[in-house]
Amino acid sequence: MKTYQFIHVAQHSDGIKKALRNIAILLVISVLAMIVAQFFYEGRVHDAVVYKRGMRLNVEVGWPATINAIASWGLVISSLGLIYIFFKQDLKRPPLAVSNDGLFINQQIFRNAFVPWNEIESVELRGHISSPVMRVFFKDASTVLKGQSFILKSIANATLKSNPSIGISKDEVIGDLVVMFDFISEKGVTVKEQMAGRSKNDS
Repeated sequence: MKTYQFIHVAQHSDGIKKALRNIAILLVISVLAMIVAQFFYEGRVHDAVVYKRGMRLNVEVGWPATINAIASWGLVISSLGLIYIFFKQDLKRPPLAVSNDGLFINQQIFRNAFVPWNEIESVELRGHISSPVMRVFFKDASTVLKGQSFILKSIANATLKSNPSIGISKDEVIGDLVVMFDFISEKGVTVKEQMAGRSKNDS
């Protein structure tokens, strides 16, 4: 894995942390429910035959079987959720960072993507100083997507086709986007600021 010399770094948003926590809770509850259901299976669950849409099905009847079935779905959903989050983002690396050579993006439709400054068309800063939104416009989306997995690349291609850009706010990252924006402007990238609450003397 390539190492970059980051100067300014943002952290993963609370939304990611909450999602991981909720999925972990669902996973634990599902496993515990399945274990408890197994203790009551004998004597409380019996086999039955039901007909659905002309098909003959053998099923288990009884509340432990019902609990076990629901918990099984919870286990599947939570496992898929964890796989999706870890596949989509590398949680060991920051979601956003800047270096002297370019912009590192590890969020939304990008995983560990490094975009050199000369591949960025422009950067805009909008919103209010208390909750800024930074939008990055790319010159060529295909260049930005080099090295991405097939699935992420397919999703990103569809998203970037009409508008090769990405919006970043405090919902995605925890960090000082204003400081990053100022750093990017010093690198010669075309910038546009439409943010309230900051005078030109403060920039």
